[in-house]
Amino acid sequence: MPSQPSELTSLLTRLAASGVEFVLVGGLAAVAQGAPITTFDVDVVHARTPENVDALLAFLESVGARHRGRPGGDPLPPSREALLGPGHSLLMTDLGPLDVLGAIEHGLAFDDLLSDSIEIQLEGAAIHVLNLATIVKHKRASTHPKDQQALPVLEEALRQLNDDG
Repeated sequence: MPSQPSELTSLLTRLAASGVEFVLVGGLAAVAQGAPITTFDVDVVHARTPENVDALLAFLESVGARHRGRPGGDPLPPSREALLGPGHSLLMTDLGPLDVLGAIEHGLAFDDLLSDSIEIQLEGAAIHVLNLATIVKHKRASTHPKDQQALPVLEEALRQLNDDG
């Protein structure tokens, strides 16, 4: 069953309030900039410093994070070692799915993405969001069918954003 938008917003709000450094990427980043697409999870690229990973682990524990796709009754919490690396931790939380990414395509990590992000306010917290132009650029280069299907909608949203700006 897909997560409700209010659950994703609650998850993102709580993550932002936790003090964890991250850049919002993926579908929710596009939605935050006006793209009329549907998304079912929160995707973030986090700073992989030991202090930030410790803060992220504390947050993940507070929302009952566990790896998705595990047999029922065998929850596997995220590990510090995995979060310090460039890989992906695809998690389910009490508030919905959260994909915690050490890096995205081409090995782009938190520090690489900051210059291509905008800052938005969410319930008093500043959130770095990958800008729509960069999202479109990455979707254009992707070979995933889901990315190719979303591309015309994202390109139109970018065009409208540029026309209004």
